[in-house]
Amino acid sequence: MFVATYPPLGALNVMRLASPQSAILSAVIFNALIIIALIPLALRGVAYRRVGASALLSRNLLVYGLGGLVLPFIGIKAIDLVVAALHLA
Repeated sequence: MFVATYPPLGALNVMRLASPQSAILSAVIFNALIIIALIPLALRGVAYRRVGASALLSRNLLVYGLGGLVLPFIGIKAIDLVVAALHLA
């Protein structure tokens, strides 16, 4: 949002989103979709399986750690491309 005033801040736009408005709209849409997608998982719960601590830690780090870091970047960028193409923001 401050790129017009402080041009060096443009380097912080690592995802190269279209505009500040589309970035905010994309993040809100992504969060709404993720919340809706996680409700059935929360209601169903997770089945208990007897596994070792190291195997459980490895699996949880891979699924929730890596997935929690990568999925938002991909999702927000994809939604931003759609928002920018439809000129919604």
